[in-house]
Amino acid sequence: MFGSFKKAIKNAGRFLSTTGKSALRKVGDTARTIRKVGAAVNNATGGSAGAAWEASKSMPGIGSITTNFEKGLNLAEKASDAGVSAIGIGERGMKAARSGNVAGLARAAKDAKGVYTKLKKKN
Repeated sequence: MFGSFKKAIKNAGRFLSTTGKSALRKVGDTARTIRKVGAAVNNATGGSAGAAWEASKSMPGIGSITTNFEKGLNLAEKASDAGVSAIGIGERGMKAARSGNVAGLARAAKDAKGVYTKLKKKN
């Protein structure tokens, strides 16, 4: 009974990590694609689209929308990159814990702290 329960938990964890990782990657890729499209439009218009975007930030109402849109893209990129890293570190840590690799577990913990510190500094 406990064996099948343990197997079900492992399978669920594996599913969540792969699904979560792909979803986080998609969020980050989409934010980067939006930025690339914006840069392409700006280049195609000779820089006037970028100038209009920057000018729109100072307009009442529209300024808060454009500023928040830009902040949202920044946050999506940072959070998706950190999330993918965290899932990878968690997978390595679980593998090290199962095999009794204390040094590997310590490295995973150190890497997790680094991701947290890096993310905290950016905010």
